[in-house]
Amino acid sequence: MRRRQTALGLLTGVGLLGLGPAAGAAVTAADGAASVSEVIVTAPRQEDKAREVQFAAPNLISVQPADTILKYPDYNAAEALGRIPGISLSSDTGEGRFVQIRGIDANLDGATYGGVPLLNTNPGGTAAGGGGRAVEFDTIPTGAIDGVIVTYTLLPDHEAEGLGGSIELTPRTATRITKPFFDATLGWGYEPLHDHTGPFEADIAFGARFGFGDRGLAIQNGAGSLGEPRAGWISNPAPFSFVITASRQDDRRAVDDLEAGYIDGDAPSNAISEYNLRRYDYHRRRFSYGGEFDFQPNDDHTYYIRGGVAGYTESVHKNFLLFNDLDADPLQIDPNNSNGYLVTTDPAIRLTDEEEVHRNQIYAIGGADRFGDILLDYHAAYSRATFHVRRNIGATFTGPTVPFTYDNVTTPNFPIFGFPAGTNVDDPSIYSLDSLSNEQDFDVDEEYSYAANLTFPLRLINDSDRIKIGGQARLRDKVATEFDEDFEVPGLSLSGLSGPAIRFYDGHYTDGPQIDRYAIGDLIATGAAVSGGPQFNPESFIAATENIYAGYVQYTTTIGKWGLLAGVRVEATDARYGGFVPDIADEDTLVLQTRPVSYVDAFPTVQLRYAFTPRLIARATWSTGIGRPGFTQNTTAASIDRTADPFAITRGNPDLKPIAGDNFDLSLEYYLPNGGIVSLAAFDKEFQNYIVPRIQRGVTTDPLAPGQRADVTTFLNISTAYARGVQAAYHQKFTWLPRPLDGFGIEANLTLVDSEILEYTADQSLTGLAQHGLLPGTSQVTWNLAGFYEAHGIQTRLSAEYVSHSLFGLGGDKSLDTFQDSRLTVDLTSSYRLTSHWAVFFSAKNLTDEPLRYYEGAANRPIQREFYDITVEGGVRASF
Repeated sequence: MRRRQTALGLLTGVGLLGLGPAAGAAVTAADGAASVSEVIVTAPRQEDKAREVQFAAPNLISVQPADTILKYPDYNAAEALGRIPGISLSSDTGEGRFVQIRGIDANLDGATYGGVPLLNTNPGGTAAGGGGRAVEFDTIPTGAIDGVIVTYTLLPDHEAEGLGGSIELTPRTATRITKPFFDATLGWGYEPLHDHTGPFEADIAFGARFGFGDRGLAIQNGAGSLGEPRAGWISNPAPFSFVITASRQDDRRAVDDLEAGYIDGDAPSNAISEYNLRRYDYHRRRFSYGGEFDFQPNDDHTYYIRGGVAGYTESVHKNFLLFNDLDADPLQIDPNNSNGYLVTTDPAIRLTDEEEVHRNQIYAIGGADRFGDILLDYHAAYSRATFHVRRNIGATFTGPTVPFTYDNVTTPNFPIFGFPAGTNVDDPSIYSLDSLSNEQDFDVDEEYSYAANLTFPLRLINDSDRIKIGGQARLRDKVATEFDEDFEVPGLSLSGLSGPAIRFYDGHYTDGPQIDRYAIGDLIATGAAVSGGPQFNPESFIAATENIYAGYVQYTTTIGKWGLLAGVRVEATDARYGGFVPDIADEDTLVLQTRPVSYVDAFPTVQLRYAFTPRLIARATWSTGIGRPGFTQNTTAASIDRTADPFAITRGNPDLKPIAGDNFDLSLEYYLPNGGIVSLAAFDKEFQNYIVPRIQRGVTTDPLAPGQRADVTTFLNISTAYARGVQAAYHQKFTWLPRPLDGFGIEANLTLVDSEILEYTADQSLTGLAQHGLLPGTSQVTWNLAGFYEAHGIQTRLSAEYVSHSLFGLGGDKSLDTFQDSRLTVDLTSSYRLTSHWAVFFSAKNLTDEPLRYYEGAANRPIQREFYDITVEGGVRASF
């Protein structure tokens, strides 16, 4: 997962020439005699410079610089990515978390941070498709990056992993510093849903370039301020530069959630098996800190060392009122309401008290050297992602079986509940402690990577010909471990362990007595709740070693208005995946089983670029890529339930083949002044061996139940799948208007995608017919629209973002599939520059209080509806 392109000067401490940055920027026309500092491929901070990088790239990319990111109220990299053409944003708990590129499952897209692979912290995260590879971009605050590059068509010097494309987050770099700088942001806000203060935001970045002269330390204050180059190898009078960054964001987001489960089969489509009324309070502390030190002794040599840490600590307090077992008795129509049902329920109150830490760490050292017309660059890096659940305490208090009515027809968004016997579910005395547990998780994903690239002139056609060759090794180890602890507790009443009920969900419901999480914690701490200690959970264990060795050759040339890039990348994968399975001789004993996997693939590409005018270009490309099976898909882990008829077996499939993709792209781009653009692109992605979950019914040959009938749930390859669509973007500032109207402008993009897989064969679906559907993660319509004013010290922007519904998970039949519903959010940002160094800002997110909504099978069967309300923030920015 990653991309890269040639660079040196921009070396941004990461990825020179294919070692690092994702975009392939202006390399094809590089002059062999140019200095290393002129080869630029990372995302610059300025909007106009970012558009120049996009224009010069030999492949199809989009660049979003820090200047643009600041114009939106986006807290993390995922939300910033959601503003870019071709990207659809997937949110959770009120923030963007995962992104899909051109409708492709986030597990199948590549990601790098400064050219180094960005690993995912939680393999069991909430990404569509559930492959266990999707990167959580909410761990990276926007204040930690210079910009973002989305690569739609991969190059041979990119990672081949990225069927939808790949994403490069460019950290603040020391390479381009010419004088000291200091940037800072301080903000504070309000989240009204549960009357919480916050969010709080504090960002700082500073750096300088310096050298040592006759009088000691000398700091450069502008290019050339320390005089002309000197004689000798260290000719640069200011060869050293550094940048330090730190960011802290706190929020106390509240969530009001209503969830439901349906009675499937022959029951009416609105018949419910359970309702959950959930009230959440989150406290997320997002952090990031890092730095880079560069040494550039002269125009032909540069070296760097960089490190960065980002992530968040999140404390979660959840209180649930559960109406369980609504399907325990035969369904009856409510005699007092023909739109409702009369059933019985066992009401329960549940507590979740959790704290988890997501952390990404990336360290890199490298350099670049030019020897005449030959450029050599290289790096070594270490990337680490961890997910640690420090505690996940769950307590459930159950009540008596009572009559219960529900009506989800009269007001479908707000079901009506009733208790014919007059039960008061807010009375804590009717509940007694039924279960108490704790869970801890320790997930570690780490990778060592090494790369080197060599670029030299060929002069086969003309002087612009270049050959680039390189090699790379990625050595990855991933382990996910869970420990569970169940406590024996006396039959305590909730009366002494709770506070009063709270009405929530816009006043429609109560979620019952509020369990005192501190009192529950005391039961554990004092030993009143007894356990046998934490127990290792083998069914949740993941172990994987995945080593990838790559080599490539890439040719570029320019012939008049034509640009050509062609080449091939070869990747060899040598891996071992493992999990626990029941021992054939003793099913109560689980044994660790691992399976070696190896394969070699070649990834050719041809990419053409034609310049009609200095501002109008066309591109036509064919590129290829790979999507390796997810860590939760190719595991050897298996389990069996012998109480089911037939037996129910769940297992991974280490024999899965990787998904292969052929990508065809056409684009037309017209570049406007002031960083503007009008572009239109069409794409066709054809996949082989796409991976889907499958239920194999009536199997008699499974090793866990030989000769006996079993339904086996696993993952299989299907022969073909596709994603096709168009992508358009328009960004223009109306500078021709008279003052003061010359600051108005529009930024907009639209992506339309059609995709298809065979979800279920005729013998797998419940209808007996083959069922086709969209790829997991495909939103058929995604658009962004922003109207802005930027002039005379004022910046104001009203923006809207729309993502249509997408398939989240396959359920065994299309009627049981889970979908994330369409979502339209509206945000407002504004700032005013008081002086050349100081500005104040204000933002308001989610002005329309758009919920996060999931449904099963059809939109009128909602299973989750989360509301977050608006978030407002104001503050000050300084830049020196």
